[in-house]
Amino acid sequence: MDKFNKLVVITEQESPHSLVLLAQSVGLQVEQKSRIALMAAAEQKAGTLFACPYLSSDLNKKGLSIELQYLQKKAPCFLFQAERSMVDIKMAVYSGIRGVVFRDEQLDRVLTALKTMMNGQLYYSRPIMSELLDEMLKPKLALAQQSAKLPDSNLLTRQEKRIIQLVAEGARNKEIAEQLNISAHTVKAHLSAIFRKTQARNRVELLRSQQGSARYDAPASFKAF
Repeated sequence: MDKFNKLVVITEQESPHSLVLLAQSVGLQVEQKSRIALMAAAEQKAGTLFACPYLSSDLNKKGLSIELQYLQKKAPCFLFQAERSMVDIKMAVYSGIRGVVFRDEQLDRVLTALKTMMNGQLYYSRPIMSELLDEMLKPKLALAQQSAKLPDSNLLTRQEKRIIQLVAEGARNKEIAEQLNISAHTVKAHLSAIFRKTQARNRVELLRSQQGSARYDAPASFKAF
């Protein structure tokens, strides 16, 4: 996301809020408005960021309140003055909240939070972001690992593919040798190479690997070579 150039601090108090004063001290363009005024206001210009005081009714297990969803349509939001024991951080991330500033944050951390979010970045602790990233990557990693285990049929030669086809038809080593006009010893060598390339331990696993996850019942004529 692009950088923000204006901060709107939502508060019901008439005197300048401490967050407003802090933002002004570092040269940020900041404005103070009530929630009611913002709800009734027109769409905000691009580059505006809302600072919303934390209300337990705004964020729960079901997600954001209707009011906060409405505010988010006007401009991206972050929460401040939040209680650590009451905020579901994961839900905040999943709901599109740009960050959460806790009530007990030190002044320097609040400044860091403001600068980070005004620069277009999310503001969450590293452990939380690492945990969420791990959750997002798990399906992709599992798929990658599964794909890595699948045999690459492009590694097989034309002769090896022909031998696999004969194995699927129930042919024994001697019968394969006769049909391909090669020795039984050569058939064994080919089968060893095929097992290595397909990561199969025997003929049943070989045919299963070629047919995907479909169940394969080996013919009664299958015997170890």
